[in-house]
Amino acid sequence: MKHRDFKAFYKKYFGYSLSIAKEIVNNTDLAQDIAQEVFCSLFQQSGNLKLKKNEKMLYGLVKRVTVNKALDYRKYGHIRRELTAEEDFLEDNLIDEECNLEARILQMEEKEYAKLVLQRLRVANPMNYEILIKVKYLDISPDEVAREYGLTRNGVNNRIFRTKQWIEREMSRIYH
Repeated sequence: MKHRDFKAFYKKYFGYSLSIAKEIVNNTDLAQDIAQEVFCSLFQQSGNLKLKKNEKMLYGLVKRVTVNKALDYRKYGHIRRELTAEEDFLEDNLIDEECNLEARILQMEEKEYAKLVLQRLRVANPMNYEILIKVKYLDISPDEVAREYGLTRNGVNNRIFRTKQWIEREMSRIYH
C-alpha cells in the first residue's frame, strides 16, 4: 500500500473511529488517543491491507479495531494512565505519612499473596504457569508459545484465560 492511499484511508475513516471511541469511553481526549492508536496499528499492518478492494471490509475493520481498543481502555484505563511530573512527584511523596505507610504495607501483602499464588500455580499446573509467564511477563507472542508447546494460538489464549480465573479464585481464598 502506498503512503497516499493510507492518507486517504485515514482521512475517510478517522472521524468514524473517533465517534465510536467517544461513544464507548465518554471522553473526547481519550477517544482521540484511541482513534490515533487504531490508525497507528492499521498503518503497521498496511502492507496486508488492500484499501481499494472491499469498502465494507474496511468499514468493519475500522469499527472492530476501534471497539476493541476502546473497550481495552475502558477495562484497563488505570494501567495506561500517564502521569505528569507533578502527579508523579505527589504520588511518590504522599502528604500523610500514615497513609503512605499503610499503602506500602498493603502493597507488600499483595506482592506476597501474588508470589504465593504463583508458586501454587507452578506446582498445580506447570505448563499453564510457563505459558502465562512467557506471554504476559516476558512478552513472547502467543503464536511463538503455541509453536513451542504444540498448541494453537486459541489454545494458548484459553490456557491463559483459565489460569487467570484460577489465580483469581486462589487470591480470593487467601484474602478470605
